Amino acid sequence: MNITLLSEQYPKSPNFNGHSRQIQTQLDKILNTSNLPTVQKDEFISLLKKADITRREKFIEEGSHNAVYKITRKYAARVPIGWEKVKNDWTAKLSIGKQIFSNLKNYFGEPIVELDKFQILHNVGRHLPAGVPEHLSKSLSRNRMKKYYLNTYLKKFASIPQSSYDNFAQDMARLNDIKLGARRYCVFDYLNPNNVVLSKGKLYLVDEIDTNCDKSYANTTAKLLNVFINRLNRRFEAPNIPDNKTALVRKIFKKVVLASNKAGLLHADTKEDYAFWQTALKKCRIKEEPYNVLNTLEEIESRFPVEKRTEKINNYLNSLFFENPINR
Repeated sequence: MNITLLSEQYPKSPNFNGHSRQIQTQLDKILNTSNLPTVQKDEFISLLKKADITRREKFIEEGSHNAVYKITRKYAARVPIGWEKVKNDWTAKLSIGKQIFSNLKNYFGEPIVELDKFQILHNVGRHLPAGVPEHLSKSLSRNRMKKYYLNTYLKKFASIPQSSYDNFAQDMARLNDIKLGARRYCVFDYLNPNNVVLSKGKLYLVDEIDTNCDKSYANTTAKLLNVFINRLNRRFEAPNIPDNKTALVRKIFKKVVLASNKAGLLHADTKEDYAFWQTALKKCRIKEEPYNVLNTLEEIESRFPVEKRTEKINNYLNSLFFENPINR
């Protein structure tokens, strides 16, 4: 099945025209001026109202409540669904984003500018979400979603370089290090795979981050497995994997576990995490109990120095695959 994403249908040229060019110019000024006069802020808001931001050819992706549209190659707008109908009555005040997550290398979900629920972000560019994209989920039957997952998603994400998974896991470790107050940490939305996207061979997180987590180690290997393996989309679990696709799931599984080890992520913390491991192992056709796998990984990490762990864990995962042949 060959499905073309709307996010791959950007016009080739021109990239900057009309209101889009003006929005970028004005936004650059706003971001480079510490005390922008109110009148200029009002002019910028007026410009946003005039701009046809939600044109179909500008569409990137949508979720339950918001849709994302390209402004220019540099910027994108995250817009409440139905915003176009009420924008003329809009009385929002402009505020600059807090840039809490500026140390994350692969995060494009933090607003640069906010006007109530209207947000402007850095544009990640053409991309492919993990799982089945939301706009396809709204129009496809469950059977066609399953085909997309098996034939398009798994193939694409299994081919992503290990380095991209490594960099993404490193960002999850950086996210664990952000402390916003007493028992106030951050965790990404691991229940919706569409929050992780592939763009130009790299993995990016694109949705808002929960900043009210009470643990400093909540971003775990288990949650990454849930995103990359367990979920079809935000509503449904991924399908059971047939023999001829299991090798692809195992590739993703291995890349996630190796990346998490390199980043020093906790592999599991809660009962929910344990259940994520159980599901991921099932998708990989591995019959070993999760606690045995977790105990072995923890033993390797405690016994061997960092430079040896990748080799040891790689060998261990290969042994799991060998002991659990796909077609038996």
